[in-house]
Amino acid sequence: MRRRTRRAAPVALLGVAAMILSACSGGGSGDDPTEGASVDTDAPVTISVGGQPTTENPEQLADFERQVEDFTAEHPNITVEAEETLWEADTFQALLAGGTMPTVMQVPFTEIGALIERGQVADITDQMGESEVLQQLNPTVMDVVTDGDGRIYGVPIAAYTMGLLYNRALFEQAGLDPDDPPQTWEDVRTAAQAIEESTDAQGFGTMTLDNTGGWILTTMSYAFGSTMQSDDGATATLDNPATTEVLEFYRSLRWEDDSMGANFLLNYDDAVNAFAAGQMGMFVQGADNYSNMVVNRGMDPEDFGVAPLPQTDDGIGTLGGGTISIISPTASPEEIAAGLAWIEFKSFLQYTDEEVAVAAAEARIADGLAVGAPGLPVVNDEVYQQYHGWVESLINVPRENFELYLSTVEDLPLVPEPSVKAQELYATLDPVVQAVLTREDADIEQLLGDAQNTIQTALDAG
Repeated sequence: MRRRTRRAAPVALLGVAAMILSACSGGGSGDDPTEGASVDTDAPVTISVGGQPTTENPEQLADFERQVEDFTAEHPNITVEAEETLWEADTFQALLAGGTMPTVMQVPFTEIGALIERGQVADITDQMGESEVLQQLNPTVMDVVTDGDGRIYGVPIAAYTMGLLYNRALFEQAGLDPDDPPQTWEDVRTAAQAIEESTDAQGFGTMTLDNTGGWILTTMSYAFGSTMQSDDGATATLDNPATTEVLEFYRSLRWEDDSMGANFLLNYDDAVNAFAAGQMGMFVQGADNYSNMVVNRGMDPEDFGVAPLPQTDDGIGTLGGGTISIISPTASPEEIAAGLAWIEFKSFLQYTDEEVAVAAAEARIADGLAVGAPGLPVVNDEVYQQYHGWVESLINVPRENFELYLSTVEDLPLVPEPSVKAQELYATLDPVVQAVLTREDADIEQLLGDAQNTIQTALDAG
């Protein structure tokens, strides 16, 4: 990324950083001894921040170091100690237990519920309570970091939703309107049949290997009306009517319509390569896949289509994920305030400063990347539209092709991935999906019952 010249602190969010740093009280609630404590925003404070790129990515490292330099120039009382620490499932608890977690680091959406439940993340409500940042973040993603009492435990900095990806060129070849994508699962089935009959591509596809079969089955179960485990992650609910209905839907497309192709052992790369190459008409995948398909895999940008994930009458939403910046549960009120100021500077500057927004967009174009690709904004619509206006002349993707998705992305509820042993759950469901697609007489009830027992045993084991 090109170097940018920093101006005075951005004002578009009404002095966000200043308001964060001037906020009073501590990071906890209830018996937290810091609650109500005054925050000395002028006192020297040192914070550690994770996510520093390694030397193997020199351009990213140089940009990160410039961000640290610019941040500390604006906040001379804050010292930032950067480290390469990233969230990893098998090491994160050791960081907490050893007291070596950075003041600020990023975790996936899947982790925040359990972290809140175990008290392993700072309550940042009081520091954010007087800040315009909180008021201008997307309510859909803020729900993920907010508990039942309205307390806030993290700042979403990137988000995505699962959607229905479809090939617009194949739709046209099959006599379908690419500007009117399927909005029900019956529409999906009908479109899949048309593509199968009129083109050389398969109508619909799904992944089945490397935990992806279970991931997509979970996503579709949400759309059909059920989650895969209880809210607290203690009880598995795999053998539910919605998941059974999804598998029956698969069986219909596979064995009655013959619209799911001939290869039923597909991992992520297999599926996205087939879709980008025009060999698959539709599949369920992250709606933010435009750059992956077009920039990385050479798909014609005019062929990429994305629609909201269809919902049954009982549907509860679409699976969503992303990245959350959290603050260590041992951070002092001053460290929490400084950490929030860093998060705002690092992740939201393009939404608060037109010069930064334009420079970032120009740099993406120079690198051959997309500007304006579909996705779930982490800021609310008003702020996002302002940002969109700043970079509108630089947008290099056909957003008119995603109109339905873009107009409804904030309306469809966002349901997080299972909070406990999600990958183990997905791995257990992979062979269930494979069995339904490869054996016409597969006993769905028995398959889900066995998977249910396996996952419940894993959950009980802790």
